[in-house]
Amino acid sequence: MGNALNIAETVSTRPDESSKPGEMLDAQFTANALRNPPSLQALKLQDMLMKNAGGKITDDCWHSMPLASFKQVKGFRNLTHEDVVRLFEELRSVTMRHVNYDEGHTAVYGMIAVGRVDMDEGNGQLRYQFDAEFRKVIEKSDLYAVLDYRAGLAMSSRYAHRLHEMIAFRAGRERQFERFTVEELRARLGVQTGKLGTWGNFKKFALDRAIEEVNQSSRFIVSYRITKRVKRATAEIELAWEVKPDQSDTKKEQAAHSTARKGRRGEAKEPIVFPDTGSITYSPHWTALKQGAGCNMDNALIATKFRSFCAEREINLNARNIEKLFSDFCSKVGRV
Repeated sequence: MGNALNIAETVSTRPDESSKPGEMLDAQFTANALRNPPSLQALKLQDMLMKNAGGKITDDCWHSMPLASFKQVKGFRNLTHEDVVRLFEELRSVTMRHVNYDEGHTAVYGMIAVGRVDMDEGNGQLRYQFDAEFRKVIEKSDLYAVLDYRAGLAMSSRYAHRLHEMIAFRAGRERQFERFTVEELRARLGVQTGKLGTWGNFKKFALDRAIEEVNQSSRFIVSYRITKRVKRATAEIELAWEVKPDQSDTKKEQAAHSTARKGRRGEAKEPIVFPDTGSITYSPHWTALKQGAGCNMDNALIATKFRSFCAEREINLNARNIEKLFSDFCSKVGRV
């Protein structure tokens, strides 16, 4: 029995926690899977099935849960019989690879072997069996992460859901940053083939939005900076993360309705104002601009210097071009 299975059994009785093996948390969707990646609702169903199975996830048996469970979980709409059947179809269509060096083979498998949904939506049951190879991988895995179950259910995009899992898997490491090529990140977040092909679209509609949600509804603060360009095209970025010192606002956001959370994210964008006091450490937008400009000055020091720069020139901190001014300022300040 590996560590992943031990921790699954440990957290099975904790309503606010779940766990997943590292093979799933750090997986990249294959090119074939990216033609039709699983939806957010399918990923949330996956979370529920694994949470429900707990420490018995590797048992060769049927698991069950009431269909009414979906009505009791924030993050799910009211699912009909046909809705649940379609979500099972999505999960069945996603394949994973396990390169088994000990046994000298590569296994291609899915998560769910069989899923059954009762016709009676009021008192019916959802029954399922995990794939034999999937169970084998989990049983032997020593890689895992304990996840905030409520955070995953609170996400409103599959990009945010996947980013949250990526960061949770890395949260315990000594180094709180890691570099990825843009293609690696697209494959991890599950960007569909033919969608968001340019860096600008990927950044705007996938990465930035995922970071906004993770920063709002999880225990992490995530930011990034561009670390490599090829012929002016962004080729590599560095993700950085840290754990919030205070989780009280995060818990409130998780309990709030998704529409209210979306509204608050929108309010955070209007207007754009540079902080009038303190550091920019907990302002991912400003730290990303600073890092993108190649500046590694202390976050508190750069904020103080920029405010002084603006005051000397009578520039308001909510000026329409405040972002460009800050980015240009960081470029000029450079490295220290």
